[in-house]
Amino acid sequence: MRAQTAASSIAAVQGSETLTYADLDRRSNQLARYLHRQGVGARSLVALHAGPSIASLLCILATLKVGAAYVPLDPAAPPAYLDQVLRDSGAGLVLAFGCQDIALSVRTIDVHAALNASETEPGSALEDACAPADIAYVMYTSGSTGRPKGVKVPHRAVVRLVTDQTYARFAADEVFLHAAPLAFDASTFEIWGTLLHGARGIIVAADRASLQDIADTIRRNGVTTAWFTAGLFHLLVEHQIEALAGVRQILAGGDVLSPTHIARAQAALPDSQLINGYGPTENTTFTCCYRIPREGWGGGPVPIGTPIHGTYVRVLDDGLQPVADGEVGMLFAGGLGVASGYIDTQLSAAVFVPDPFHIGATLYRTGDLVRRRPDGNLDFIGRRDRQLKIGGKRVELGEIEEALRRCSGIGDAVVTATENGGGIFLTGYVKPAASDLDGATLIVGAHADLVRTLPSHMRPSQIVVLDEFPLTANGKIDRERLPARSHAAAATAGTAKSEVERTLTAILQRVLGIDGIAPGTNFFDLGATSLKLVEAHASIEQALPGVEMMALFEHPNIRDLARAIESRSAPVENAGRRRGQQQADALKRLQLARSAR
Repeated sequence: MRAQTAASSIAAVQGSETLTYADLDRRSNQLARYLHRQGVGARSLVALHAGPSIASLLCILATLKVGAAYVPLDPAAPPAYLDQVLRDSGAGLVLAFGCQDIALSVRTIDVHAALNASETEPGSALEDACAPADIAYVMYTSGSTGRPKGVKVPHRAVVRLVTDQTYARFAADEVFLHAAPLAFDASTFEIWGTLLHGARGIIVAADRASLQDIADTIRRNGVTTAWFTAGLFHLLVEHQIEALAGVRQILAGGDVLSPTHIARAQAALPDSQLINGYGPTENTTFTCCYRIPREGWGGGPVPIGTPIHGTYVRVLDDGLQPVADGEVGMLFAGGLGVASGYIDTQLSAAVFVPDPFHIGATLYRTGDLVRRRPDGNLDFIGRRDRQLKIGGKRVELGEIEEALRRCSGIGDAVVTATENGGGIFLTGYVKPAASDLDGATLIVGAHADLVRTLPSHMRPSQIVVLDEFPLTANGKIDRERLPARSHAAAATAGTAKSEVERTLTAILQRVLGIDGIAPGTNFFDLGATSLKLVEAHASIEQALPGVEMMALFEHPNIRDLARAIESRSAPVENAGRRRGQQQADALKRLQLARSAR
C-alpha cells in the first residue's frame, strides 16, 4: 500500500496545512470506523457536500474503506436539485461542511464534527470490503429526461484511469494540482493520480479561485501536473501563461481546444507536454488522449487521440457497423473504464449496449461523432443530440426544458443555446398554460423557480414568452424560426454613474459579449458562468487591483460590485465563505491532533 511505502511523504497540501500518507491513512481509518458506527457499511452510499480539501479527501477515503461509495454533491447547486440527486441515488447519509447552511432531506453530519468524534477511534484499518467491480462513486450528469443521471463507476475503472498508462506520467515525484470540483470527474484523475502513486496533491485553497489564485498555487508548490477545462486553459494562456512554465504535463479537455491557444502555449512553454484529454463520465474521465506534438498535427481541430490503456473504441454507423477510416461515425467506448450503468437501470439500456463484435462485452454509446485520421488519431466532429458543454460540464437542454415546464403557469418550453463572445448563452422560450396569464409575471416567476431547482450554469439567462411555437411541415418545433436572442433590455435600466462603474461595465460587456449592461442587472441573468467571471476578474484585477474573486459572486451586478470596491468594505459573509472557514478549522484540528501525539 502507498500509505506504507510512502508513509512519511506528504500526500496533500492545502494552503499552509499538510498531511502525510501515514496521517492520511490513520485519520481515514478512524473516520471509517466512526462512519461504520453510524450505520455505513458495504455498498452503502454516502453523499459528500463539499469542495476540494484535505478533510474531503479523508471523507472519500473513509467511505471507501467501509466498503461504501461516495456521491459528490455540487455545493453551489440549490437544495431542491440536491434532494433530487439524493432521492435518486438512495444515499442514506450526507457529510457536509456547515450543516446550518443547508437543509436536505437526508440525515446530515457536519464534517468537522465527524472528524472530531473519530479521533478516539482506533487508527487501524477495517477489513478490506471492496472488490474491483464494486462501486467507488456515483457521479451525476445532466439528463435529457428532465432529471440528472447517476453514473455508477466501479473501482476497476478508477484504477485503470491512472495505472499502466502512457498518456501521462504517474510517479511519486509528480506534484498534482487538485482544483476540480468533486462533482466533476476530472477530480478522479487528480485524486487517484496522486494517491495511487505516492505523489503530492496540491489543493487550491480558495473557495472561488481566481486565475491569480491558481497561478500562485502552481508557483508556490511546484506543481508538475495539472488538468484544466478547455476554457480555463485558454484563460491561463491569455493571462497567466508564465505561471505554467514549471508544469511538465498540462492536460486540458471538457470542450474543444483552440489551436491558436495551443500554438501560443507551446511557444511559451518549451518544457511542457500538452495533452488533449477526451472522455465522458460514463467511461471514467478519459477515453482518448492526444499528446500534442510540437511539430503540429496537420491542421484542423486538435485531435482527441487514441484510446488510453484498458479502453478500446469503435466508430460505428447507425446499424452498429464499422465505418471506413475518414468517414464520420458515432464513438462507442469499451473496456475497463465503462461504468456499471446508471442508478436508473431503464436509462442504462439505451446507451450501455452489447458489443456486437465481442460477446459478453459492453459498449457505451457516447453520442459523439468522430472521424479516424490516416495516422489513427480521432477527430471530434460534434454531437448527435442536444447535449453541450458549459464550463466543461455536460448539459442536456432537455433537462432545462423539463425544469421550465414545472414552473408555475408554464405549459411548454423550448431551450436553445447560442455562442457569443466565446460563451454559451441559454434562452428559454415558454408558452403560458393559459391565455390570460401575464408574460412578464411568468418570466419573473420562472427565473425565481429555476434558482431553486437548477445549478447556475444550467439556468437560461433569457426567457421569452410566445403564444405558440413555430412548427415545421411535419409538426415539429422549428427552432430556426424562434425569435433571435436580444440583449436590448439589458441596457435600458440605467447607466454607469462612477468611474468604477464605467470600468466594470466596459469589462463585463466585453467578456459577456453584450452591448449594454444596466448597473443593477445580475451577471448570471446575462449568461455569466463561473468561468466567465474568472475571465472578468482577471481584467478587473489589472484595472482595479485588490478586488477579490469572491466579490463578483457576492455582488453580482455592476452597481453593488462598484460600491463594494469603492468602499473596500469586508466581503459579505455567505455560505461558501463559512464553508471555507469551517474547512480551515477542521484542518487546524487535524494539525493539533497530530502535534498532541
